Amino acid sequence: MDVTDRNQLIAGLGLIVLGIVVAIVASVGVHMAEADEFNEFGQAIYAGFPRGWLPALVAQTISLGGVLMVLGGITLTFVYGRTLTWARAVIGSLVFTALMFIIFAIIPNQLLTLFQGPLGWGGETFFTIPAFLVLGNEISISYSVVKDMIVAGYATTMLIAIPVAMYQWQERATKRADTPPPEPVSRYGRPLREPNGHGGNGEVVL
Repeated sequence: MDVTDRNQLIAGLGLIVLGIVVAIVASVGVHMAEADEFNEFGQAIYAGFPRGWLPALVAQTISLGGVLMVLGGITLTFVYGRTLTWARAVIGSLVFTALMFIIFAIIPNQLLTLFQGPLGWGGETFFTIPAFLVLGNEISISYSVVKDMIVAGYATTMLIAIPVAMYQWQERATKRADTPPPEPVSRYGRPLREPNGHGGNGEVVL
């Protein structure tokens, strides 16, 4: 293992450990932010810790960041820049599946939970479209519709952005593979080349 591989391994393992710590600590913060201020015996619990949906949302976001750090660390440790094998392909597919599960299942679910729960977005009118824009009719948009528009818009955006990002990444890898290696030069700045294109005895012409 050369220095680059060793540094990559250390960085990947460090990301995994740091991500696990961040995810666990932030998850405890979510529990504390969503807990009641008093227990069944009337005793204050987690005194001084901020309550409400906003501190819980911040802690959830930090916890999600920790999970993404773990996935990134696994990718850096076992997959990125390494020769593809069946084992590494399985690890990569598991990481990708986990990421897609987070993007298309966990995040939309948490958004809907936030909108329908603490924010209470229901059938109340969010805004009414001016009558002159809809031929004199009265059309109102409810909070429930806005909630669905936000979640659907997020999912649609991700459905477009992820394939585009994957295509751009593949193009980047292809261009790097097609780029010829830099020609070696001497300390005087002149190219090093073998005479007549033959290996000979390893002699080079300066």
